[in-house]
Amino acid sequence: ACAGVALSNWIETCEIPELRGGLRIIAEREAFHGRVFQQRIHDLGAECKSELDPFSQGTEAVINDPNLSDLEKLTQLVERQGDPDVLLAPILTLADSLVEDVESAEALKLYHADEMSSGRWFRSMCAKLTAQASVAQAA
Repeated sequence: ACAGVALSNWIETCEIPELRGGLRIIAEREAFHGRVFQQRIHDLGAECKSELDPFSQGTEAVINDPNLSDLEKLTQLVERQGDPDVLLAPILTLADSLVEDVESAEALKLYHADEMSSGRWFRSMCAKLTAQASVAQAA
């Protein structure tokens, strides 16, 4: 949910239309994930009170930094996250371990698929915009 807020803030200042369009979809997905998992935690009798981890805090600081261009934000985001397969593998490991809680397991598998989509899109968009910037700079 926090990522949805940070990405929504970026959308407000983003000057690159194609980046902004993708950010809108990803921000909504992030907010949706937060709502779904908060409800699941509640359904299991617990309360969702976790604080943002240092990695996520750093990522949000990059996204919200007004001194960075959109491409700089995107580049730092992609560099911070690295390979989505490596970053997100623990989600599937957790899902596979939940043999008694198939509802949460399936939610985690779909969450993983969404996050993989987002991670791949960020990397692809970064490569595209970086190449465009290089061409523009060379001209």
